[in-house]
Amino acid sequence: MKHWIPVLTLAFVTLGADAAPVYRCGGGTYSQTPCPGGAMVEATDPRSAAQRAEARRLAAAEKRRAREMERDRMAQEQRSAKEPAIASLGPERAAKAPAQAASKPSSKSKRKAKSQNEDFRAVAPKAAQP
Repeated sequence: MKHWIPVLTLAFVTLGADAAPVYRCGGGTYSQTPCPGGAMVEATDPRSAAQRAEARRLAAAEKRRAREMERDRMAQEQRSAKEPAIASLGPERAAKAPAQAASKPSSKSKRKAKSQNEDFRAVAPKAAQP
């Protein structure tokens, strides 16, 4: 943001009056009064009136396009908010929970049912015993 300060200062000075001199002081600051070690800067706008008008036209077109892009993004966010979000890549737990509670599965089928209801977990193999 600091790099815009000299640019804005220079822009305001050039809009104000052509007679006021501009000095560049140390550290990238600008002043209308002479400063120690400052150098005078040419602050007039070298562009023609047609070039300034074209720059204004382009800036207005970019603003318009930015508003359109923001409106499109907001509409897309509203559409995506209405769609259900994916919570897990595994099977749905809520749908299978009542069916499992109804029957009394064996320990082997319990392990299988449990593994189907959980997300994948990587486990390192146990070391072989000599």
